[in-house]
Amino acid sequence: MQGFWAKWKKWVIVAVVAVAVVGLGYWGIKAVLGGDSKEKLVMVVKPVTRGDIEVTVWGWGNLEASREDEAISGASGVVKEVFFEIGDQVAEGQPLAFVDAGSIEIDIRRKEITLDLLRLELAKAFGVTPEEVANVDPETALIIKAPISGRIEEFTAQVGAVVPSPVCKIVDNSTLESTFLLPKSLFDKVAVGQKASFACDRFDGFADGTVTKADPTPIAGEQSFFYEVQVQLKNPGLLRVGDKGFMIIKTPDMDVQQKVEITGYAAEESVTTPFTGKVKEIFVKQGAEIKEGEPILQLEAGDALLKAMEKQLEYKQAVLELDELRSQLGNVNILSPIDGVVMSKNITKGQNIAKGTVAAKVSDFTEMDLLLNVDEMDIAKLSEGQVAMLEFWGPEGRQEIEGIVSKVGVAGEVREGMSSFNVIVHVVNPGFLRPGMWASAEVFVAKKENVLLCPVEAVYKEDDKWMVDVKDGDQRKPVEVEIGAMNYMYAEIISGLSEGQEVVVAMSKTEPEEGNELPYVPY
Repeated sequence: MQGFWAKWKKWVIVAVVAVAVVGLGYWGIKAVLGGDSKEKLVMVVKPVTRGDIEVTVWGWGNLEASREDEAISGASGVVKEVFFEIGDQVAEGQPLAFVDAGSIEIDIRRKEITLDLLRLELAKAFGVTPEEVANVDPETALIIKAPISGRIEEFTAQVGAVVPSPVCKIVDNSTLESTFLLPKSLFDKVAVGQKASFACDRFDGFADGTVTKADPTPIAGEQSFFYEVQVQLKNPGLLRVGDKGFMIIKTPDMDVQQKVEITGYAAEESVTTPFTGKVKEIFVKQGAEIKEGEPILQLEAGDALLKAMEKQLEYKQAVLELDELRSQLGNVNILSPIDGVVMSKNITKGQNIAKGTVAAKVSDFTEMDLLLNVDEMDIAKLSEGQVAMLEFWGPEGRQEIEGIVSKVGVAGEVREGMSSFNVIVHVVNPGFLRPGMWASAEVFVAKKENVLLCPVEAVYKEDDKWMVDVKDGDQRKPVEVEIGAMNYMYAEIISGLSEGQEVVVAMSKTEPEEGNELPYVPY
C-alpha cells in the first residue's frame, strides 16, 4: 500500500514541477521564487547523462466480464419451473426455466389453415403455382388468364370500362355430360365405367361415352322411385348443350336405352378477378377458343396493382406469424446462452411472461476487461497489443497481474475542459477477480537503451520549441533541443545537448546544500 501511494505522490510532485518549469520557463520560476527580489539567485543544475528510459501510461477503472449475455424467453406463457438462483455456475445450453406455451399448438393449426386458403387464393389470382405466390411480381395479377382450355362465353368486357364480374365463362366443349334418371329395373344393370353411345336427333351417327356416375340414392317419382345416372360423351364437334337423343348403355345382359338430353359440359369455369380495376387491353373475343394459361385481358395498374401488392404482403405477414408461433413452440425452455455465473434473476414460478423477456444475465469470469480512463495527453501513445500491469486487491493484498490492451477509444469524453478516452485492457482471471472491482494499470509503451537523458524538470516550451537552459559559467544559456521519449523523470535528447553538460533545473535564493537541490525530488 505504501509503495502504491508513493507512486501517486511522485506524480503530484512532477505535475507541480511541470507547471512551474515546463509551462512557465525561466521567468515563471523567477516569479515563483521571489518576483522582483534583489537577492541573488543561484542556479540548481543537474548533468545530462546516458542511460535507459522507459515510457508508460497510467490509468484506472473498473472490471467487467469480457463475455456477458442474457437468457431470453423464446415463448410467451406461464413460467412453470425455475431451475437457477443468483450465483449459480451454469453451462451453455443448460435449461434455466420452463415456460408453458398454452394453446400455441391450436393457434399454429389455425394459422396453417388460414395460410393454405390465402396461398390458393393468390395462386389463382396471380396465375402461378401455390409455391410461387410469395415471390411473383404483383403485376402478374393484372393479366387475367384462362384457368382451363375451352370456348369463351358470356364475355362482355370493354377497354376503359371497369372489369365485369365474372369476366366470362370458359367451357370445355370437347366433353359433354348427360344426367338422366332410370327406373330400378334398368339402374340395377348399370355400373360406373360401362361404355355408352349417344344418338342425336339432329344428325345421324353416334357419340361415344362412359358412365361416370350411378347414384343408388332413390328419387321419388309419381308412381315409383328413380335413380340418377351420368354419362360423359366425347363431342365429335356437332353436339351442344340441349341436344336430345337416345343414350345406349352396354351392359353384360342387355343394352339399356333411355331418351335423354345433353345437360352440360364436363368442364366449365367462371373467370373472376379478385382485384377490381379498369380494362387496359383485351386479347380474346366472345366464342373464341382459348388454351389454359393464355391471357384474356389486362387491367390498368392503379388500384388493382395496389390491391395485389397488399394481398401478397398479407400472405407474407401470415407466413412470418406462423414461423413465429412454430419458433415459440420449439423454445419453451429458457436456456443459458453461455458458460458462466448467473448475475441476475428476473422471473419467478407462476409468472406470466412475454416472448423476449430477459430471465437472467449470465457472465463469464474466466477472462475480464478493465475499462480505463486515459488522459488525452497519453492516448496517442497507446495501441492494441501493448502489455499492461494491473494492480488489484487480492487474497494476498495488492497484487499485480499482466494484461493486454485490446481496444483504444477513438472519441474522448470532455470533463472540466479536459478529455479522457476509454481504453480496454484484457486480463485472464486468476480466480479472485469479480465485475465492478477497481484497479489501476500501467501500460508499457516503449523502452530505449543507452540514450542521452535530461532531467524532465529542465525542459520547457517556447513558441512550440523545446528548450533547455544550460549552465554557461555564471550564466544560463537557452538551447533548443529535439525531444524523443519522455517519462516523469527524464526526457530523451535526440539533439542539442551532449553527455555531461549541466542543465538548469531550478533557481534558488540560497546555495542548495548537497543532496538537497530544491526542487529536485528524490525518486
